[in-house]
Amino acid sequence: MNEDRRDDARLADRVRSGDREALGELYDRYAGMAIATALRVVGAREEAEDVVHDAFVAVWRKIDRFDAERGALRSWLMTVVRNRAIDRVRARRVSIEIEDADERSLLRSGPNPTMDAALKRASAGDLRSAMAQLPDDQRRALELAYFEGYTYREVAELTGVPPGTANGRLRLALGKLRDALVGTAAAPLPIGEASLREDLGR
Repeated sequence: MNEDRRDDARLADRVRSGDREALGELYDRYAGMAIATALRVVGAREEAEDVVHDAFVAVWRKIDRFDAERGALRSWLMTVVRNRAIDRVRARRVSIEIEDADERSLLRSGPNPTMDAALKRASAGDLRSAMAQLPDDQRRALELAYFEGYTYREVAELTGVPPGTANGRLRLALGKLRDALVGTAAAPLPIGEASLREDLGR
């Protein structure tokens, strides 16, 4: 074992004993390399820095898994960083897939059947009154998505907000519109609370 590896092994022993200063020294020694490793996986500097922070927290908690006889501390640390970065990318992909599925089920599949039936029964006056009760941002999102056929991603672009915000506005607007139509000719109740929650994907 060369001197650098012995020095790293001593540093690992100090971390293992609960020496926080040793963890700081480890960070100072390898943070640059760790960020470069994470950056190659996640592609964004800020996210790479978050990954490295998480990785060093994991090192603090799991230092007992490091065996100096089996390899260098640097290699083990970079493996931890790379695995954390891969986990971050996988989580991001899952989130995108969920958003896409939500978009297809909520908007791309066409109008909500229960709400569509209610709107057909609603008088023009009832509908105008219900829409007028919505906040401006929710009303605009609903007009674009439900009545003009845009997806929530397109609504986000048109209104200059993140996709999650647009999606949230749509859900709130649909819920408020439903509540406003209860008790009118639009809702002789096929608009049951349970069925509406199911139809709206809640």
